[in-house]
Amino acid sequence: MPVKSQRFEPRQRMKNNTFEVFRYRDDSPKEVALHHHDFYEIYFFLSGNVQYNIESRSYLLTPGDVLLISPMELHQPMFSQEHRTYERIVLWIDKRYLENLSMPGQELYNCFDTTAPNHTNLLRPEGVSRQYLQFLLDQLMAEMNKEDPYREVAALAYLVQVLIQLNRLALQNRRVEQVSVQETAVYNILG
Repeated sequence: MPVKSQRFEPRQRMKNNTFEVFRYRDDSPKEVALHHHDFYEIYFFLSGNVQYNIESRSYLLTPGDVLLISPMELHQPMFSQEHRTYERIVLWIDKRYLENLSMPGQELYNCFDTTAPNHTNLLRPEGVSRQYLQFLLDQLMAEMNKEDPYREVAALAYLVQVLIQLNRLALQNRRVEQVSVQETAVYNILG
């Protein structure tokens, strides 16, 4: 069962030095100024009519889309005149904390690497991948809302699974983009 949505909090600073997760739902979304912050942001889009700007790129979002926003990247949601309920899950992760969770050769922040070939801020998981990612995020939120002595370690386990899934999706996406670029180049040479 998904965690209930909470009221949108416009702050753009973390209260702790690990991670924070929110599920927001707005019937009349308020404008959010172009901003950046010094932590990583994972944005899982659930519903609404939103175009999201990150640096010089714009993404028209569909339910299930994931945005990966690196520290200091300028970003802002833009809302259509046609208002629909705007719902999303937002996960903030402290930069040092994420680096410390990683292992050599298995860096959990690779999916955010803007210098990687074919990098994109947008992932569009489908089917089982999308459902699994939403399940992990829902479980992460559920653990954070428990009054249980093991809640933090259980939440950490889900956080790591979310990051592994996102890195696998990003790697798969980059490989597909690379093949597509190579095929286009070959076609242009032969055509």
